[in-house]
Amino acid sequence: MKRKWSFFAGALALVVLAACSQDRTTGPAGQAAFQRFVSIGTSVSMGVQSDGVYYASQQHAWPALLAHQAFAPSFSTPLVQGPGCYSPLIAPLQFQRRLSGSQYPAINANDQICALLGATTLPTNNVAIDGATTYAALRVTPDTIAAAPTTIEPDQRKRLYKAVLQAKQSQVTEMMLQKPTLVSVELGANEVLRSVTGGILVPAQQYRQPDGTFTFYPITLWQPQYDAIVDSVDKTGAKALLVSVPLIPSLVGVYPGDDFYLNAAAFQQFGIIVNADCQGNNNLIYAFGKVLTALGSPKPYNFSCTDNPQAADFILTPTDTAFVDNLIRQMNAHIAATATAHGWSYLDLNTALAS
Repeated sequence: MKRKWSFFAGALALVVLAACSQDRTTGPAGQAAFQRFVSIGTSVSMGVQSDGVYYASQQHAWPALLAHQAFAPSFSTPLVQGPGCYSPLIAPLQFQRRLSGSQYPAINANDQICALLGATTLPTNNVAIDGATTYAALRVTPDTIAAAPTTIEPDQRKRLYKAVLQAKQSQVTEMMLQKPTLVSVELGANEVLRSVTGGILVPAQQYRQPDGTFTFYPITLWQPQYDAIVDSVDKTGAKALLVSVPLIPSLVGVYPGDDFYLNAAAFQQFGIIVNADCQGNNNLIYAFGKVLTALGSPKPYNFSCTDNPQAADFILTPTDTAFVDNLIRQMNAHIAATATAHGWSYLDLNTALAS
């Protein structure tokens, strides 16, 4: 599924760019823009799959597929050697095993190497990093993140920054150093992701707050950071492809409580007792967090679909969902308007994720 939507996103982006281009080349319309294509973004652009990232998943990230479909002369990626950083979960998921052999949520030494594959050297065209906020893409470097407390930047993300970016460079400054002809900007999802995966709404007061003290960034914090990135792209003279923030449930795998009730017999085989309060329940459940927590229980797990508004319980009520989706729509309206104002392309990822 991930590869399918990633391919579709790349194809859709190519159509969008061609429609907006005035170029006339012997290749696809707009091909000249791909001479030096740089991708800024989050896990979506980096190629994270199944809670992990390594060279195989990175090669199927949508920017890499887009560059391939556009016959870009080159598009380099900071390919992470196997098993990954962290390594992805592998099927069947009920065994909670990573490619490294560790059992989720634990990791082993192989998950922490995070070395680049073969002769891969920096800088590369894809500078996207898993977990990056808009602020981080603009300002955070391998040096600044190394000094940050783990309550703000976990060790795994510190390893990723060292693997992806050169010393003293953020995603934005590394993009500018490459004198790009085209830049894709896919940012904003991590401003709201914690609210979806946690199931509780707590606004941040500022960027760089410790984990556990907030779950989303208000648009008043996000927009100035995004606009600063836009200004940096504009200074390069490059064309740009601004990418939307995915809506719930496109953002992550969330499903109505009733879906779990309808599959109660299957869950029971793995010691998960789906409670009666899930029948007809329209609350959205973050499946990855809730189910893997249940699978990790040493005794039968009572799986409730009733929301606790005071706790991070992986559950969003319809009111919660409407709030987060409205915030995302405000962000997307600003992104789309910014693209129009600069004569750039706008890619609605929700179209690709819905396919």
